[in-house]
Amino acid sequence: MKLKLTTAIFSLWAGVALAAPLNQTPDFAKIFAVDLGSPLPSFAELKQRYVKNNIYDRKYDFSWNIGHKFDDVFAQTIVLYGGTDKRLKPEAEDMLMATIEALPPETYPYIGPYLHTVPNMPEKILNLSGIKETKNQFPQRIAPQLQDIPDLEFLSPHLYYLLMPEVWPDYDAGIEQVGIAPRPSPKLQYNQKFFDFIKQVVPPQDFYPNRQKASPLEDNLRTLYPSADSPLTAADVGAFISTLDKVETFASQDNRRLQLVQAGMLINAYEADNNQALPFNTLKDLVNPCQRLAQRIRVLGLENEFIQIIGPDGFSLDEWAITCDRVVKAYRVSRMHSSAITSIKHYQRGVYNQEMMSLPDYTKGGQLGAMFSVIAMYQAPLPDVLAVRKHRSQLEQALKKSDYSIAGAPIAVNP
Repeated sequence: MKLKLTTAIFSLWAGVALAAPLNQTPDFAKIFAVDLGSPLPSFAELKQRYVKNNIYDRKYDFSWNIGHKFDDVFAQTIVLYGGTDKRLKPEAEDMLMATIEALPPETYPYIGPYLHTVPNMPEKILNLSGIKETKNQFPQRIAPQLQDIPDLEFLSPHLYYLLMPEVWPDYDAGIEQVGIAPRPSPKLQYNQKFFDFIKQVVPPQDFYPNRQKASPLEDNLRTLYPSADSPLTAADVGAFISTLDKVETFASQDNRRLQLVQAGMLINAYEADNNQALPFNTLKDLVNPCQRLAQRIRVLGLENEFIQIIGPDGFSLDEWAITCDRVVKAYRVSRMHSSAITSIKHYQRGVYNQEMMSLPDYTKGGQLGAMFSVIAMYQAPLPDVLAVRKHRSQLEQALKKSDYSIAGAPIAVNP
């Protein structure tokens, strides 16, 4: 029911994006927004609620005190199950089925032999047309790079996909390359007087890379009470960077990274129970990693300790998290290349929405959510990007040092 609800929400947003004019883009960041003011139970309460055996209630606490009566409900269950021909459908069977059917038939000889070796693989999948015929069969088409390897037929079926020519970077599909006629250069005469005049109007030395320009006063000041809508200054970025080493030291104490991971899983379970979760709730961690980290710190009761670390730089927990997420998004945008910009523009304009809407329901929500999350991850105003660019080398060094994570929160950055 929850999956259908979240899929319907994503489908609604896809419809809005498809109907919007090209110069108007829906604010997909709202889907992944984090409410830092929303109350959350404590870590102990969440563990008591969700960390338990959900498969079967043993009805005893210790193996030396299990009683003398076999559980009646379990006895009836195993008797009924043992006398029926019905099977339990694996959880991912439908998804695997849809994935295989979406693949080109040319790939079946490279995945079919492996599927026939997987224990308990559903017969429904093994009997698919094109998959059934590949049992114990060696692929016929072999990549040229591997054809001279002796005894190649003894390769494990797990690695048959490497034999497919299409997976190699230098694969030539035989598509005819249409040449582009060179554009003729304009026949203009060089006018020295014109260029001398341009140099007088626009002196080249004013635009050299090492030219020092005066920074506006507001860029050297910190933002009071930073919020999601407040401007980000270069001073804010510098203050945030100075906290990164201390935050990593905070996260490396004892088993704190493991605790932060556990807290994140429990928060996801809590949001799922309250209809606040996405089909893949970890997408929130990619869009707003630091605000999600702040929630974990608060659930673990470590807020006061964390404030002692970031407080000297003028941050509260919420202010640090908001500033961090804005810096990360602006940093992502500052590193974008042309192909990434083109893809995100296509996402924003709904180029792939019709294709996404045709997917099965159990994959549609996740695919739409992933597409919308990419848009939200690279959504930053120009002033934020300009402020980050002034400290980009320092920020890049700090993120590399922490393996592009902040206290275990992943900082996904386009290479």
